[in-house]
Amino acid sequence: MTPNKDIPMRITVIMCTRNRARQLENVLETFVALTPPVDAVWDMLVVDNGSTDDTAAVIDGFADRLPLRRIAEPKPGLSNARNAGVRAATGDYICWTDDDVELDPGWLAAYARAFHRYPNGTIFGGVVEPVFEAPPPDWLVESGPLLAAMLAKRDQGPVEKLVPADLHFLPYGANFAVRTREQKLCDYDPELGVSPAHRRLGEETCVLRTIAAMGGEQHWIPDSRVRHIIPAGRLNFDYVRTYFHAVGETWAYLSARQGPDVMGTPIPPGGRRILGVPLWIWRKSIHLDLRYRAKRALGWHPRTWLEDLTAKSRLIGARSFLLRHRSQP
Repeated sequence: MTPNKDIPMRITVIMCTRNRARQLENVLETFVALTPPVDAVWDMLVVDNGSTDDTAAVIDGFADRLPLRRIAEPKPGLSNARNAGVRAATGDYICWTDDDVELDPGWLAAYARAFHRYPNGTIFGGVVEPVFEAPPPDWLVESGPLLAAMLAKRDQGPVEKLVPADLHFLPYGANFAVRTREQKLCDYDPELGVSPAHRRLGEETCVLRTIAAMGGEQHWIPDSRVRHIIPAGRLNFDYVRTYFHAVGETWAYLSARQGPDVMGTPIPPGGRRILGVPLWIWRKSIHLDLRYRAKRALGWHPRTWLEDLTAKSRLIGARSFLLRHRSQP
């Protein structure tokens, strides 16, 4: 589809937020500093997902500096907020980001150039660079790819390129863009994403997999960059455990619903089970937990047991979901 050059391209930016007024104010300041896109007009939707702090006042405070409007979605849950934003979007393309980032001034302009350059593109992704509020511990710095997803780190290199419709190349929620036509065909699953009822992941990855399957192209746009702010409260082993527990719960949920395999090979149905949990998950999770606890009790360096911690937390997350839902079809 070739854009009509007589009509400016329209871009809608969507950001969802809930009770993060101070972080929201920070990211909106970086929106004010954006370089305007060329040959495009843009608007911004901030979806307030039932905030009880002064989020609404913060949004109103930027109304004279940004082309934004507040969308209220009282039903809690990130997927519910995303769906509300999609329903209200009027642009030809939707650019997504989060309320805990700082945007590079060229973020939006880089996407606008890509939309013009690649009219067959349906998915676009850019750099997500973790930035720590406090000096990170050595074990986190040394973790390499093991904890990259937990930090939402994404960097496919400095060259703009066409990438395959593969899970490894899909962008993350803090920085991606989609063509609106395809996005409006794909709802975000309310059972995925963070909500007061559950902590699960992957709501955007599942949608992007569906959009990729429709055809079209997927492009890496390295000049579109965000910095993901990692608070000091996440620089500990408890947060690692919580994150990978959520990965495991998401894995089990998608396996039970025969959803896409974005969290790994689905858990096979049937087989020997105890309380609805496959016997092999019981065995492996207990083995890994004991090994992790022994290494840590003996004072071994985190590099020797960090992988055990992530693996056992993932399995325990899956086990927890299956135990809670064993009576459901």
